[in-house]
Amino acid sequence: VSISVFNAGPAKMPNEILSEISSELFNFEGTGMSVLEISHRGPEFTALVKETNCLLREIMDIPDDYEVLWLQGGASGMFSALPLNLLTSGEDVVDYLVTGTWSKGAAKEAEKYATVNYVVPVPSEFTGIPDESTYNLTPSAKYLYYCDNETVNGVEFPSIPKSTVPIVCDMSSNFLSRPVDVSRFGVIYGGVQKNLAPAGMAVVIIRRDLITTSRHHPVPKVWDFNLQLGANSCLNTPNVFSLYVTNRVLRLIKSKGGLKYYGSLSAEKSSAIYNVIDSSDGFYACKVEKDSRSRMNITFNLSTAEKEGEFVAKAKERGLVGLKGHRSVGGARASLYNAVTMEDTERLAAFMKEFMASSQ
Repeated sequence: VSISVFNAGPAKMPNEILSEISSELFNFEGTGMSVLEISHRGPEFTALVKETNCLLREIMDIPDDYEVLWLQGGASGMFSALPLNLLTSGEDVVDYLVTGTWSKGAAKEAEKYATVNYVVPVPSEFTGIPDESTYNLTPSAKYLYYCDNETVNGVEFPSIPKSTVPIVCDMSSNFLSRPVDVSRFGVIYGGVQKNLAPAGMAVVIIRRDLITTSRHHPVPKVWDFNLQLGANSCLNTPNVFSLYVTNRVLRLIKSKGGLKYYGSLSAEKSSAIYNVIDSSDGFYACKVEKDSRSRMNITFNLSTAEKEGEFVAKAKERGLVGLKGHRSVGGARASLYNAVTMEDTERLAAFMKEFMASSQ
């Protein structure tokens, strides 16, 4: 049985990348060394980091006054690293727009370091993006924080919130899935284990004027943006393998036509699954409001938890894996990251129709 992977992260890798990794695992670029053996101080890896930065800048059209950092600790590490690097006074207030599990966790972490203003009340269930007219913003906030796509809840922002202060955005689970105007943000960051590489690294794109040395809290040196910038993200031994895979995936993204290609593909894939849900007469139910539905993580429920368990088990028998919902919310979830093909998606849509027909 061929396998289609719908895991939420670590997630499916493009087949082309897996083939390339396997071919280079014993001999990286003619060095005779595995990519797992090369020195992070050697010329080969220095060149790799330089090319990776250039590729990301080109693909995302990153302005010249922004810097790119590759840091360990994943997105959850950045929950702390960002306020530690951005706060300059004990009086600082930060605005957090909580729309799901991960922005809620980020706000909780930020409370250790600053006064957190919750822009909207935190609901008991996350089913959409609140209207901007309801936002209670702090005019003097150090930054406005939000998570562009909530992996657990299946909620995605259809547009960038308006703000007069720097915007800090967690794009972990929809990074590189559509064009984005980087100049609208102070910081874009995310874990790489959805659309880029194996787990264990975060990417941080930050406007240069926000990198400061006059911070209110001490910052661990491995997360010190100023130090890491000066060391080209190699202050300590970086995640060499993850950076290598990132490089190869960025090459692939460029060759496919960049973010316009993936934006169009993600819209087509997600529509195929939402169409099955919406035409099922309630057999499948998505709680998320239509204008806030995620293209990356489609969450849905069946009539009972037992039925959901049966759905996940039967899907796995067919080679459709990773469809169980997050442990905190239950249900089912199909993650349609960039590496998930239209063929994978159509296999899932066909199975959903078949499962529904056999259950009625």
